Amino acid sequence: MTALVLRPAAVADLTEAHAHFSGLADGLGDRFVAAVEQMFARLTEFPRSAPLVAGYRDVRRAVVRGYPYVVFYRHQPDQIDVLRVLHAARSDARRPPDESRR
Repeated sequence: MTALVLRPAAVADLTEAHAHFSGLADGLGDRFVAAVEQMFARLTEFPRSAPLVAGYRDVRRAVVRGYPYVVFYRHQPDQIDVLRVLHAARSDARRPPDESRR
């Protein structure tokens, strides 16, 4: 199985989303995190399951099931680098940050 590494921006994104959902209803933030963790588990088993982002050679965009969030990640030979976890309505949710371009 492939290792999963969360980049600092992704950790900040998850922290912010958890706080947002926790403020909406008891336990909703934890359910969101559980959905993201399920996706991470799937990605470690099937790292090429999400489509590539147009214009990026090796960055993929996966949708979190049941939530309007997307995960940008890069599959390396020995690990998956999670770059961002963004709300799908954000203007930058179609493309990862510029530092992801290679």
